[in-house]
Formats: sequence, C-alpha cells, structure tokens
Amino acid sequence: MGDRVFIRDDIFKEGPNGISLVANKCTSCGKIAFPKTDYCLHCFNKEMKEVELSRKGKLYSYTISYYPVSKFKPPHAMGLIDLPEGIRILAPLVMSDGGFKVGAEMEMVIDTVWTEDDKEVIGYKFR
Repeated sequence: MGDRVFIRDDIFKEGPNGISLVANKCTSCGKIAFPKTDYCLHCFNKEMKEVELSRKGKLYSYTISYYPVSKFKPPHAMGLIDLPEGIRILAPLVMSDGGFKVGAEMEMVIDTVWTEDDKEVIGYKFR
C-alpha cells in the first residue's frame, strides 16, 4: 500500500494519550461544534476555543448497510455516539460478530476508513 493520509487534518490532535478528536467550544454559550466551525452555530459568537473530545461514549443509534455507499464497502455500520461533552457525533463503527446494542459503551479507534488510489485514508471509528 502507498501513502497514508488523514481524512481531515483539522479534527485530530496528538497528545499524551494518543490521537484524539478535537472540536471547538464557544466562549460565550459553551456549545461544542464538531467538526470545528469558524463561529458558534448556536449564538453566532466568533470566539471559539479548541477542546479535546473523549475517546469513549455511548451508542445512541446505528444502522448497517449491505449495499456500497460512497467509499464504504458492504457490510458497514454507522452510528451516532453520545460523548460526555454533551455532543452526538456520527461515526463509522467497527463491525463485530456480536453486533451492536444501543446504550453500549463505545471506544474511538484510529483506523483506515477506506482506500483510494494508492492511499490509505485514516479516520476515526468506534468499537
């Protein structure tokens, strides 16, 4: 395989606990935006500060597709993950023999989300 590239450079941060997702938090109302935005989508404040998101959350809902969708090969799963910071994010899920259960604890992993040309596209998934 050739090069490895991140799906987006502005959503990852490397820290003492490895790679984590980063978002913006409004300095006025405290709402969190992921991916980052230039201004608060709730109160329109332009002052935002970067925050690291937790690597663990709970599965709110999910779907499994048995048809190819965009760059995802079937079967693949997508889920909504509730993070302790009070936001819900959409993420690919790591398929497992045990299936998924709403309310289950999920952990973020950095992994290949698809291959394109001669590149592995690296992103986040939850398992």
